[in-house]
Amino acid sequence: MAIKSSGNPNPPLAFSEIESEFGSNNSRSLGDYRISQSVGGLSGLALDSDNNFNPLIPKSGQIKFSDFYGTRLNVVVDFHSGGQESRQNAKSRYNNNSVTVIGGFRGKKQAGSKILIHVNKTIGSAKGNKNRVALRTGTWNSDVVLTVDVGSSGRLLGAGGNGGKGSDSWSDAGSSNAGSGGDGTSALGIEHEETLVRIQGGGSIRCGYGGGGGGSGARQKDSGADRSACGGGGGGGAGLPAGDAGEAGLRQSGGEDEVASGNDGGNATTFENGEGGGGGNNDDEAFGGNGGRGGDASESAQGGGGGSPSDGSASGNAGADGGAIRAATGSISFEIINSSGVIGSTSGTGVA
Repeated sequence: MAIKSSGNPNPPLAFSEIESEFGSNNSRSLGDYRISQSVGGLSGLALDSDNNFNPLIPKSGQIKFSDFYGTRLNVVVDFHSGGQESRQNAKSRYNNNSVTVIGGFRGKKQAGSKILIHVNKTIGSAKGNKNRVALRTGTWNSDVVLTVDVGSSGRLLGAGGNGGKGSDSWSDAGSSNAGSGGDGTSALGIEHEETLVRIQGGGSIRCGYGGGGGGSGARQKDSGADRSACGGGGGGGAGLPAGDAGEAGLRQSGGEDEVASGNDGGNATTFENGEGGGGGNNDDEAFGGNGGRGGDASESAQGGGGGSPSDGSASGNAGADGGAIRAATGSISFEIINSSGVIGSTSGTGVA
């Protein structure tokens, strides 16, 4: 556990208590606990620091026993080494010993320590339910002080939703309803009470965006001809992985009349949406509905457009955005430093 806090009068602090928390240095002196250490994108760390990296234990100059009251061992969990990853769990990374103990005077310990989950690379999520996240904190001892630190090169990104399929047509034999866009997924899942989330300049925690809905079909019928048109596919939503294009509505086997197929939607990229595909045009008499665009940071996902004249099929709804940050339950609280780096909702609950 952490070193005891000062009181009035201050309780005596034994050197053995300092060694129990931080480990023994070679000379068994207070002076050797004055350190300045860099880990990943974190530079000049003291043996223990406050939430803004101000040293609680001096890095140089005078050092005294009273400097150690209320201090804790600092352990950095490594999400800064190597290349891009997806769907990670910080507690599992800690258990696998991918950590740096500040000072290096002892091995890691969980009880009473400050755990810094340091993200300084890109971590993506996976498509599916909105509760899927790129990075989970995992669950920790209740006395752990937990910080998620997103460095200047850190990106936590939800996945984009796929675009919905446009309405197919069997001409006089009927048509299908268009598909809705897929939901985006989420970036950070918090499972530890009173977690601090700190985003450094250039870092970001960003939701995945919903896919666009597919367009519905059209049918124009008169004594001279019976013409149908299929809907366009919806565009993919931005995220990592990005949302795929929705497929165009196509003429299906069966039926005898003319059918104009629609167009595929556009694939999204990590940060830009895909455009919706155009609906089919049958001799300027039947117009399939256009697919809706996918979502990104500048535009919301759209539902699919309706065909004209309508053939009775329904257009697809837009997919919903995921969350930037989700808590495992409504009882878990967290604090954000530099919320400008958070793009998306922070009120959702449920983490997977």
